[in-house]
Amino acid sequence: MTADIVERDSASRLDRSTCILPPSSHDPTSTGRATININLDHVKERRRLSAVTSKVSFETLLKASWILTLRCFVVADIICFKYEESSDINKTHQQKFGTKKQESTRVSCRYFMRIDPHESICSFLKRLEASHLSPNATIDPVSHDIGVADPRSLRHHCNTGLYVHRLGIEYEEIEGETITDLESLCSLQLDYRLSHTSKDMATSILNTFRHIYTQLANALEHRLLRDIKECSPLDQAKIKKWTCMDPTPSNSCLHTMILEQCRLRPDKTAVSSWDGNLTYRELDDLSLRLANHLMELGVGPETFVLSCFEKSTWAIVARLAILRAGGAYISIFASNPPVYLESVITRTKTRILVTDSCYTDRFQGIVPVIVGMSPEWLRSLPAGSRTCETVRPDNACLVLFTSGSTGTPKGIIQTHQAYATAIKNYARDLQLGPHTLYLQFDDYAFDISNLEFLVPLILGGCCCVPGPMKTVQDLAGEINALDADILFLTPTVAIKLEPSDVPRLKTMCVGGEPLPKDLVSKWDDSATKLVNQYGMGEVAICCALNRSIDVVGGAKVGRPSTGAIWVVNSSSPEKLAPIGAVGEIIIEGPHLSRGYLDETATRRTEAGFLKSIPRWMVEMHPDRTHTRMYRSGDLGRQNHDGTITYLGRKDTILKLDGCRIDALEVEHQARKCLSDKDTVVVDLLGIINGQDEPSLTAFIYLDEHPISSPPVTNDVPLLKDALVDPISSAKIKEIQASIALSLPRYMIPTTFVLMSWIPRTASKKIDRKKIHMLGQMFYFARLEQLPKDVSYAQKI
Repeated sequence: MTADIVERDSASRLDRSTCILPPSSHDPTSTGRATININLDHVKERRRLSAVTSKVSFETLLKASWILTLRCFVVADIICFKYEESSDINKTHQQKFGTKKQESTRVSCRYFMRIDPHESICSFLKRLEASHLSPNATIDPVSHDIGVADPRSLRHHCNTGLYVHRLGIEYEEIEGETITDLESLCSLQLDYRLSHTSKDMATSILNTFRHIYTQLANALEHRLLRDIKECSPLDQAKIKKWTCMDPTPSNSCLHTMILEQCRLRPDKTAVSSWDGNLTYRELDDLSLRLANHLMELGVGPETFVLSCFEKSTWAIVARLAILRAGGAYISIFASNPPVYLESVITRTKTRILVTDSCYTDRFQGIVPVIVGMSPEWLRSLPAGSRTCETVRPDNACLVLFTSGSTGTPKGIIQTHQAYATAIKNYARDLQLGPHTLYLQFDDYAFDISNLEFLVPLILGGCCCVPGPMKTVQDLAGEINALDADILFLTPTVAIKLEPSDVPRLKTMCVGGEPLPKDLVSKWDDSATKLVNQYGMGEVAICCALNRSIDVVGGAKVGRPSTGAIWVVNSSSPEKLAPIGAVGEIIIEGPHLSRGYLDETATRRTEAGFLKSIPRWMVEMHPDRTHTRMYRSGDLGRQNHDGTITYLGRKDTILKLDGCRIDALEVEHQARKCLSDKDTVVVDLLGIINGQDEPSLTAFIYLDEHPISSPPVTNDVPLLKDALVDPISSAKIKEIQASIALSLPRYMIPTTFVLMSWIPRTASKKIDRKKIHMLGQMFYFARLEQLPKDVSYAQKI
């Protein structure tokens, strides 16, 4: 075995190296095993003609195919698996050549087999060929050679194996030349445990193996590993059926759809709010008065108007009025700093702000024209006469600002047709209609607030606006007081709500964060329907819905409500991922936003929205060559029933010494030892690929700990080494023991940091970027205090 395959000088890392195929069985209690068989005869002749593969052994091709197949399904840069090779020598062979019948077995586990997609196939195969073991090798010397003392410990590093068995062949004396081609007798048999792997997954793995083998066997000398297609024709055929869609967008404007409901049901309550109710007739009248006033101020198509309100009836009126005037609204917080507002105004060329009259002084000197609203002032406006007639469905309806990785907020431009298309399909999937009472819970600056007010009004339902809330008990009270039957919450908020406190709530949509299993368990037996809703600001309303949630499949986000969802290679959208493999989620359809604001964001648009349609898309759906596609940055997998499973952001999938660590899974196991008020966040601290090994770190907030305190705006929490704290150290031992029961040892955090409070974004999500920044500062500050010959991990 050669050093370029196995890094013998990294034996200390082997203990954490892993290549574990994740479970996919629908019934973990199943017993026994099953097998699937296919053959490789169809590539035999072509392999003989390949200048690359004709020079390597058949065993090398099989190993190379399995390495590349595993890389699809375990998403690891380092591939590890058990390898056995055996052969039977029959009696005819013994008589002819004087040999004894025996079976020779060779076993090896390859650690740190790094895959470089830019390496040529020829070079890759040569390296693998050079690593082939001698016929007399056994597992003990091989495992000793790579730093594994006990061969049985291999099961902790990998759970797959490749077994090559050569059958005995009858030899006979014949005249002329005899050619024996062992490949012509080759068949593949995949053996798997029913409790771990589903039949569908096993079939997909085997088809992927055959597909990759075929490409390797026919490889040209100049081809690179990145040129290998991973998704087999059989998987592509299934995916093609699942991704059929109607690419035609709606031809309606949002305000036109709402005005149709005003005509159909004028006396029905449109807005039910803590500060007053409005019927559809009143909503029509008041919004038209304000719309005509805005048109006189110069608002029209592609005009951006700032909107700043606390939750109220009048915020809904203002939004509808801006749309009726032909403009697009931009919701902001009154607490936004002047520098932020000046940036938004400059980038959008906004000159008009519609706000509650109590905020007019705050914006003086920042916005040229301020429209301060009050109920009395609004009713005093002249009766409106017309809605803007020149606005089109492809015009902008709103601009959403979200946090950007560069520090400059992303301005996402959404259109009428994108939202109108998505709302129609969203309502169909959730069976919403005039009976719907949708709670408008989210702050107006966030994208979900657009769903919460547009969906009920377009359907002829009721938008329920709660008053100021400080606790979860206040939320439950508002839900009951407004008689809301559907709402959207993040899992962070939803986990604190008790099913018994909201007996009339029919549907609770959750999203914005991964769906934890403990939340699913909590609402599993309630009368409220739990719906996993998946989406992002670049897509109107949502991308997918899952109305059939269980604890086992809680991460499933279901099927697309509008458009299509694809899973591609996490490093390249040009390669479609096999069914069941982990990759990046790509969204396609007429519900995508127009793009980002201004020239500064052009680079973002090119990074998020694909500039050209991938070849696999053209081949599968040639009628959609002008479609639009968005790279989400989320990891997921295509399931064998056509649904999508969301596996987290790329920044929650950590890599430590080539090992893939799902931070969310570690957090889930740790939360079993914590109360609902406690929080844990897992991250990697240190310098990746640096001289000092990075540390898997758990940030812990314990609600009853003496250092815990309420969050302070524009401040940072106190950080403390949790292992030296007498109170938290006992809890940490409990957490480590809990994680050890379910996860490999390398996924157990070695560093624990106690925090006085957990930083959160404006949308109440955990601010992982800020926690990482604070953690890095804390980590290196502690590292500086240690002797030069002691690592931080050793110290703690």
